[in-house]
Amino acid sequence: MDNLLQEESHGLINRSVQRVDSVEKTLGNLKYFSDIKREGMLYGKVFRSGLAHALIKSLDVDEALRYPGVKAVLTYKDVPALNAYGAMVPEAPVLAYDRVRYYGEPIALIASNSPEASERALESIKVEYEKLPVIRTVEEALSPGSIKLHYGGNVAKHMNFEAGDVRGGFERSHLVLSRTYRTQPQKHMYLETESGIAYVDESGMLTILSGAQDPYQIRRQVARAVGYQPEKIRIINYPQGGAFGGKDDITVQIHLALLALKTGRPVKIVWDREESGAAGYHRHGSVIELRTGIDREGKLIAHEGRLYFDTGAYQSFGPSVLNVAVESICEPYRIPNVKVEAELVYTNNGFSSAFRGYGVPQSNFAMETMLNELATEIGMDPIEIRLMNLLKDGEIGVFRNTMADMSATRQALMKARESDIWGYRHRPSDYPWIKCGVGMALAYKGIGGYSAEIRSAVEVLPSHRIAILFTNVDYGQGINTSSAQIVAEKLGLPMDAIEVQHASTDSPDTGPSSSSKSTIVVGNSLLNACDVMLEKFRSYAGEYLKAEVSRLAYKVGRFYQVDRPENSISIFRLAERLRSEGISTKFEGAFFPPSPGTTIVGLEDIPRVIHISGTMVSAVEVNVMTGEFKAVAVDFYDDAGTIINPLLAVSQCEGGIIQGLGFAQAEDLKYDENGKPLNINFSTYMVPTAADIPKIHIEFMDSANAYGPYGAKGIGEISTIPVAASVVHAMHDVTGLYLRELPLSGKLNL
Repeated sequence: MDNLLQEESHGLINRSVQRVDSVEKTLGNLKYFSDIKREGMLYGKVFRSGLAHALIKSLDVDEALRYPGVKAVLTYKDVPALNAYGAMVPEAPVLAYDRVRYYGEPIALIASNSPEASERALESIKVEYEKLPVIRTVEEALSPGSIKLHYGGNVAKHMNFEAGDVRGGFERSHLVLSRTYRTQPQKHMYLETESGIAYVDESGMLTILSGAQDPYQIRRQVARAVGYQPEKIRIINYPQGGAFGGKDDITVQIHLALLALKTGRPVKIVWDREESGAAGYHRHGSVIELRTGIDREGKLIAHEGRLYFDTGAYQSFGPSVLNVAVESICEPYRIPNVKVEAELVYTNNGFSSAFRGYGVPQSNFAMETMLNELATEIGMDPIEIRLMNLLKDGEIGVFRNTMADMSATRQALMKARESDIWGYRHRPSDYPWIKCGVGMALAYKGIGGYSAEIRSAVEVLPSHRIAILFTNVDYGQGINTSSAQIVAEKLGLPMDAIEVQHASTDSPDTGPSSSSKSTIVVGNSLLNACDVMLEKFRSYAGEYLKAEVSRLAYKVGRFYQVDRPENSISIFRLAERLRSEGISTKFEGAFFPPSPGTTIVGLEDIPRVIHISGTMVSAVEVNVMTGEFKAVAVDFYDDAGTIINPLLAVSQCEGGIIQGLGFAQAEDLKYDENGKPLNINFSTYMVPTAADIPKIHIEFMDSANAYGPYGAKGIGEISTIPVAASVVHAMHDVTGLYLRELPLSGKLNL
């Protein structure tokens, strides 16, 4: 595009404008799916397994069918097409038929006139089981003679990667450490549980309103199960009260569709908190074995890792999560000799899936703690060992990818040296048994999960506003607001001239709202859509103004003749003329994600081209008499490229740190010996509260990403990732001990 069409910057980038949904949310006018009612609506409930592993010998729903108010009772026999779902591998039954593999697995559906009738009818369903042994750990799953959870065995995915001479590297190393690190399953615990409503409209369109992160992926899975063409299904996924990855795969959508199609009436399903706790997704538990060698100076020579991720009963996003964990167990460090093996393992521990960080919090905890342990062993500064081994721009990484933006990662490490927290360890305490320690860790994660082409749209409305349409769902992170800022800046319009459409399959497919990529994919595709619109309007403006197109310029919503600025027309007036001629004023744009130029067999998701990074410094107070501890201060130095909205960015970082503290310190989904989850509501599952939040300082590095809109990267996940390793390092600073199992509460025995 020539410079005559360049917009004038008017300061909406790197500016904390008000959220576009703030007034609606504050006044309570924005209706979540659990709030919605429709005329003639039925209430759906799911009959779930009370055992974690069993054969289904018989199922009797006759009494439930006769219960007053019941309009439908469905079993696997009522699934018209594919009785399976799963974002990557469709293997989880929509309704179980021969076997259940986790406590809470769905077996039957009920729709009634009232929630009470559905609950009572559930109680009348009779199922006869034959109990099977329960596999609770990856070690049990992989042990010889263990019962097989799936026909192919208990390993859902196996991969290995090797580069260099690993054996020789260890032989040449001055120091070699072997360590095993363990992490636990973590629940998302969003405020709005999984919920939605489905109905068939007058045209026969199946419409599903539900909390989910990817409208088109959900539509594909619903279509497979009900036997519809995808174009006959409409998915609306906004608004929703939190997700963090836990609503990236199917939850209520297929069940809603089945009941709505069976009854011909709107059907609503809302999981209660205990149901969400048992049947909803969680973070993968992991066992990570590392063996790492360094030379006398602290340079990494050889690195060997074995990763075992507990995917629970089914895979969901597990294969991709495992790949991303493999990437982060090595990079961003210069390691000439590497060997990594990884396995995604089936157990009866519920259902693992995507969670903020996507496998990286687990591997980062292991890798960064290993680096801190190595630095301690040779008496080296923990920041210095990272600076020494950190890859530089243009270097080739472990996975044969060319590294970029590493100067900002290095800058964050250097800034950490200036952190005020380093002085905390010398702060006097009112109690001699309270000691303060300081620790640090680096975080590095690829932004990914791209499709081949990302599309979004802008539309000039009769109301003299610009609608923007995309499918990345705003579940609290603020993508609606930042996207509106990007378009307003591009077109030189005020924020109130931008109208964000709800994320749905009515919009072009920009993919899922996940993997910290929404700002890049939505922003870039919207900028392209604006370019398409301006090019189209430019030719019409020339006709209307009777001016040569080459002599037209664009500024703040108007085209004008350069030598006669008074000869101008607004884009809204142009849109009126186009509409009067029957021409659409909706324009689509595309973004083609960059390719790394290299592929690794078995690791389809990596290496990534764009990465986000940051360095965290934490201060922890430890009671050396009881072993109790508390994080009291956190400094985080973040490379997120250009910041679109500082307030949103800081809020994301703060929220990520708090969620990371929950992962590090206390959150742990527990199962009994029979595979039943024990702590599945807010009274038993401990998430951080206001009393647990430390003093938090966020600082953004001065950097820009070559691929992002106005130089932006992503920000949603990175602050969660290094929390555990930095807190463990801080606790070592007091006690001299390195804890290698999460969560940390109750593990410190002094």
